[in-house]
Amino acid sequence: MPKREKVRKKYLLIGSWVNGDEYATELEYTVSKGRNCFRVRAVDRYDGEEAEVYDLKWNKEELTFAAYWNSTGRLLKCRLKALSENRVDFTYTYTAQEMWHRKLES
Repeated sequence: MPKREKVRKKYLLIGSWVNGDEYATELEYTVSKGRNCFRVRAVDRYDGEEAEVYDLKWNKEELTFAAYWNSTGRLLKCRLKALSENRVDFTYTYTAQEMWHRKLES
């Protein structure tokens, strides 16, 4: 791939990203260029909470990072991959909370 294409793909991630289904989530991820790396800001547009974003990595194809939401204790591991100028593939895994109870012995 020519150098111009590699650079272009890298910069396609810069901008604010929201889910294509406006009812699916209120999260917004904003990617910007830092001095030598990317920066990511994660905001819940419903209440304005900002996640703690860390562990950013760029492998020349995709940007990965973790986002921790203090209010819920939810942790997301995220991957952004540019598909075109206005679309990214956003893959994530997250923690969930459940109520468990002791199994009664019979």
